[in-house]
Amino acid sequence: MIVRLSEMTQMEIAEAIAAGRPVILPVGATEAHGPHMPVDTDTHQAEHIAVMLAERLGALVAPPVAYGVSMTFEHFPGTISLSIPTFQAMLYEIGAALIRQGFGHLILLNGNRPSGTANDQVARHLIDTLDGDHDFKVSAVSYWEPAAGQIHAMRKSVEGGMGHGCEMETSFQLAVRPELVKMERLANATWGPVGWDLVAPTNPTRTYTRRPRPAAGHAAIFGDPTKASAEMGHATIAAVIDALEETFRNLSGSYQQRD
Repeated sequence: MIVRLSEMTQMEIAEAIAAGRPVILPVGATEAHGPHMPVDTDTHQAEHIAVMLAERLGALVAPPVAYGVSMTFEHFPGTISLSIPTFQAMLYEIGAALIRQGFGHLILLNGNRPSGTANDQVARHLIDTLDGDHDFKVSAVSYWEPAAGQIHAMRKSVEGGMGHGCEMETSFQLAVRPELVKMERLANATWGPVGWDLVAPTNPTRTYTRRPRPAAGHAAIFGDPTKASAEMGHATIAAVIDALEETFRNLSGSYQQRD
């Protein structure tokens, strides 16, 4: 079954809409991920998970959004960031186009932590402005969130070791694209636990401080990538897909079952 919207004809897409298939929009970023990983990490991971999830739910996957809220790393080569208003306006227009075509469920699947709260606001704005003429729902979720407990239980790093270019993200890339991961380049890099963690239970208060800079010796890493492994990556992906599938099946019992 084809799930990528970009590989379908307009008539095939119309048939999918008529059949009530949801659409997943992967939301990524283009930003520095340490000296050892490619700058498309967030986009690749969001799209990879989106395709696997779509195959289970009978959903479609829209072309990914490759630019996000990445100003945290704007001082590092390879980072291309949008301002929050520009990012939200773009995401809103993409979502509105899909909803106006008739999709009844839009899933904003986030792969870049700083974009998460911005995505939530876009989801709310889509409902506030379009639900008078269209019957639909929007879900906004970062791909790791429903499986946070399972991932946390499997970790090798201490709390604070999973943030950015970290154990989780590096493991994901080692599992799926090992040829693009250069672990040897971590030899002279500095990193350490952060006060927040993607999967560990933390205080929900958000505090923002001065952004990292290469001149200060920062490696564009939050957490500990040295604990990463392909095995952890495969286990993380499996936990993520299972948790996301359960989440959306509980939300709507209409999605087709897997073969």
